Amino acid sequence: MGWRDVSEEEILQANIEKYNNEHILSYYRDFKEPRYAYAEYDVIFSAILQMLATRSEHKLRVVDMCGGAGKSAFIFKKLVPQAEVTLVDLSEKMLDIARQRIREENIGEIEIVQEDAFTFLKREREFDIIVFSSAIHHFKDPVNLLNSAAKRLSDHGVIITIAEPNGLTKTKRYKTLAFLFCCWADKMTIMKRTVDRGMGLLTGEAAAAADDFDIAEYQAYKGINDLQLEYDLQAAGLNTLLHMQYPAGGEPFMTKIMSLCKLHWAFCLILTKKLWDDQKQVADGLQNRIGEGLPFKFNCL
Repeated sequence: MGWRDVSEEEILQANIEKYNNEHILSYYRDFKEPRYAYAEYDVIFSAILQMLATRSEHKLRVVDMCGGAGKSAFIFKKLVPQAEVTLVDLSEKMLDIARQRIREENIGEIEIVQEDAFTFLKREREFDIIVFSSAIHHFKDPVNLLNSAAKRLSDHGVIITIAEPNGLTKTKRYKTLAFLFCCWADKMTIMKRTVDRGMGLLTGEAAAAADDFDIAEYQAYKGINDLQLEYDLQAAGLNTLLHMQYPAGGEPFMTKIMSLCKLHWAFCLILTKKLWDDQKQVADGLQNRIGEGLPFKFNCL
């Protein structure tokens, strides 16, 4: 099966099956991220909250779309305890992990909704922040998804897509550096796959599997063309407040090395429904605050 032949519904079903798999669930249930992993979340979210603090007088309303175990929802609730935070995901088992962490970490009240993104976005609700954390690559048509989300934004609200992979993940220099710093088990898997493919031992479905053709993760595997995505979103009527590329996750020295090698393989888009009068000034302020907070360099486009 090729990517062009796959429907949005089939991708949705693949994600349901993937995130009901015990092996995947055990990772989210048992793995505790180091405090430095994905440092951009706290920095970017804090910068946006500072910006919105001067633009809204009502209680902040945040929704973590396709949020799984609740990483983004938890960060927002910790940064602004009085905010109304909603976590939306289709996997009941992932949401159970979120519920458990809410109890264990005493995070506070978070509304949890088991629903797919498009169904939830049909609700007549309005949010100041709609965040997609490593989520839009699970959809065939991210433009349609984000355009649907924009209809649920307040006038001063923003959409955040964060920790999404771009096309650099397919380059030799990225693969080389990732191979050098991955664990021994992953090295063995990569080497075996390379040898088998080189000897012609993989054909048909086996070759597709070796190329990681997982329709639930396909856009992560091939990388999203974030420049084209931004262009398509602008054509759909959305406005870019900030578009940044950076090396995501990992230990601080790793992200710094990647940054020095210009391997900004992840991207973040901050979008508005309307073009604000002070859009340029706000964007410059966001860029400065994020630059002061991140421990590595990033590109702004």
